[in-house]
Amino acid sequence: MAAEPAAESQPKPSGSRFPTFGDLLAMLGIALVAQVLVGIVGRIVLAAVGYGGSGAAMTPDVTGKMMAALYFVSMAVTLGGVLYYRHLRGGRGRWARFSIRGLNPMLLLWAFVLIFAVGVVLEPLLRVLPDLSLDVGRGFWTMLSLVIFAPIFEELLCRGVVLGSLRDRYGATVAWLVSALFFGVLHVQPVQVVSATVVGLVLGYVYLATDSLWPSMILHALNNAAAYLLMILFVTPGDDAAGTMLIDLIQNRTLYGVIYVVAVILSGVSGWMMVRTLRRMNPSQKNPVEA
Repeated sequence: MAAEPAAESQPKPSGSRFPTFGDLLAMLGIALVAQVLVGIVGRIVLAAVGYGGSGAAMTPDVTGKMMAALYFVSMAVTLGGVLYYRHLRGGRGRWARFSIRGLNPMLLLWAFVLIFAVGVVLEPLLRVLPDLSLDVGRGFWTMLSLVIFAPIFEELLCRGVVLGSLRDRYGATVAWLVSALFFGVLHVQPVQVVSATVVGLVLGYVYLATDSLWPSMILHALNNAAAYLLMILFVTPGDDAAGTMLIDLIQNRTLYGVIYVVAVILSGVSGWMMVRTLRRMNPSQKNPVEA
């Protein structure tokens, strides 16, 4: 899948101590505080326009508009706050890298299949976690939020600022692991924390492999679009998303067992190859991998 890069060297010393573990907690805190504050403002607005504080009386389309607006504002505040914090802490250099050379269709196809495979592998764990409580609505505004807003803001934050800053100081492997965990915790709810952390590993690898946010944004958008399609096909508005798991969609247990074994093998082999590649990656190397 990948060409072998040169052996990993020690990360180059930086003139700044950013980011420390405390910095990561601070940036995560900025994101969570922004979500809470914008959520409170949203409840006040809902009450003012006659929907009540919970918005339970809203139609799915109206819910989609409201959630898209709240998400856009909260993530804009988060990204602005994190960048300002980074500046105060002495973070330097580019924090978002873009290159059309990163648009490798085969790499994107492999990564998209891998995300599906690891999702299948995680299903037994996700089924025992608390149900996801999140109503994002339906319609155009929901699609805009999931397929445009989320990939842009979350990739700029988690792969751009967080992973990029960690790579400059600690190297590719540490940056890959820690930024994926940051991405997972950002989603708060246990089911999303677990699944987003694993998806973050794939997105982070794609970013490191291409040194460009375009591929990770596209992959993120495709993953969210697929999740939204499953939701509108199999989930009634107001219900949880558990019914979108493959184990619930495939009634033939033998067929599901075969798919699960294949998913485990694909995930294991791909994970081993990613770790091997990243351990040999020079932190300053550009475009080290071509799938």
